[in-house]
Amino acid sequence: MLRVIQNGREKAVRSVCRTAAAVFAAAVTVCASAAVNAAPMQICYDGATHWYTGEIYSLYVNGNEINAPMEPIIFNDHALVPVREIFEECGAQVAYTGETQCVEIEYNGSYIRMYINDNYAYINGKKQEIPDNVVPKLINKPGGDAKTMVPVRFISETVGMGVDFDAEHGRIDITSDAAAQTTEAPAETEPPAEEASETPAAETGGGNVTGVVYNMLSDTQIKLTLTSDVSVSGRYSHFTLEDPERVVIDFAGMGLSGGEQTINVGVPGISSIRTGTNGERARIVLDVEGLVDYSVAETGGNTVEVTAQVSGQTAQTAPTEAPSATESPDASQGDPIISDTVSDAYKTGIVAASEADSQKIIMLDAGHGGSDPGAIGTLNGQTVNEKDLTLSITYKVKDILESNGYKTSMTRTGDTLPSLTERPAQANAEGCALFVSIHINSAEAESAHGTEVYWSEENNGDAYGITSEEFAANVLDSMLNYMNSYDRGVKMANWAVTRRSEMPAILVEVGFISNAEELEAMCSDDYQNRVAKGIAEGIIESLHKVELP
Repeated sequence: MLRVIQNGREKAVRSVCRTAAAVFAAAVTVCASAAVNAAPMQICYDGATHWYTGEIYSLYVNGNEINAPMEPIIFNDHALVPVREIFEECGAQVAYTGETQCVEIEYNGSYIRMYINDNYAYINGKKQEIPDNVVPKLINKPGGDAKTMVPVRFISETVGMGVDFDAEHGRIDITSDAAAQTTEAPAETEPPAEEASETPAAETGGGNVTGVVYNMLSDTQIKLTLTSDVSVSGRYSHFTLEDPERVVIDFAGMGLSGGEQTINVGVPGISSIRTGTNGERARIVLDVEGLVDYSVAETGGNTVEVTAQVSGQTAQTAPTEAPSATESPDASQGDPIISDTVSDAYKTGIVAASEADSQKIIMLDAGHGGSDPGAIGTLNGQTVNEKDLTLSITYKVKDILESNGYKTSMTRTGDTLPSLTERPAQANAEGCALFVSIHINSAEAESAHGTEVYWSEENNGDAYGITSEEFAANVLDSMLNYMNSYDRGVKMANWAVTRRSEMPAILVEVGFISNAEELEAMCSDDYQNRVAKGIAEGIIESLHKVELP
């Protein structure tokens, strides 16, 4: 019996006995009495950390032992193996594109393409189902490199390698001898013409995508405006992918002037916009759920507009039990520091609230929560969730403000998940003067860093005596003064929580959880204090100008 502990709950997974240790052919299952390593270990996949207590196997390719960062394991009764280590040992070229989660392999004259969480692979352009409906997974140990893990049966049946599964000794042997006889070599290693729209060849002319701007046309419809410093005519293509759903736009032979980034949208059915480049193309990915329709149109020589409609209905996950506001994501880990108070030193030097300002309510919104961890990072081998850092910082902002006579309210005070509609609705119902949503950024590129603040053009103009753009500038300037972080600027984006707020509203991205140096700083109590004081002083500077309607 294989037992996996997920989100604190033990799940039993049936394991079927197999006594033969001969050539592997059918779906790989494990004998419960197999003498293999079964020491518990933590593994991370699908955005969460799980305890794995099942069998762990050694891996040999062409007789050579492979010491991969992630060993072969049993997942849903089937053996998963690390694809890169196997194919590179056999002399293949392996590439992974993070923004589309695509694995590309050139092996023995064949071109293979597969996607994370998609149970289809493309062999020389031909779509083939991955056996046993077991999808490729990105799996890693906390703090380790994520590896693309595929069912070993895919290696044996689809690719044609020889596989010997020795359950008794906990060993998987893979040989490439069978590949030349079972894989038919095409004339070229590139995808065929019908697949060209998904991996366009680079064209001459260079140029960069210089702008990625989005506007919400409605609660379920988004428009992306993509601009370039050269003509895009004949140089872009588009397609959709599934599991997870996304709309992809490629610009052949172009780069990204602003570098790779992730723009959080955060409305039901539209989670984010991601950009990336691999030297052959610039790629923009719109992450969606429940896509109804989309269209792409060239609007001028240097501009492409993408419109996507979603149903607005997303899968719901039951929230986890809320911990106390002061406890860390894992009470045993010690780091990162999660606390709900700020040291006294950071409460001083603040302009005390006047009688008028003391009556104005400031809504503080800690991003994510409950079943939504937000962005995920790893520090000293421990998983760090955005939702915990945002709640800690938000409590510190509250402590500073209230210690100086200001009135605050919070959209969440524990590990709960108010919806993106409920958060601004609460602020509107309470007649708040200002709304601040606190988040932690993330990007595919680990080098991405810095602080930025967003405002929405669909907000309220200057109906409250100060615009959201001015509010954003005040908070960013104050944060930079205390944090000394890189200035990523004030940006416009119609986030759900800011555009639905009646009062001036901003969304703060403190730093990047994907950047090791910034993550370590954000897990420091002193740095959180400085972040909180910066936000608090920016709020106070703006609050003086607010005129409640």
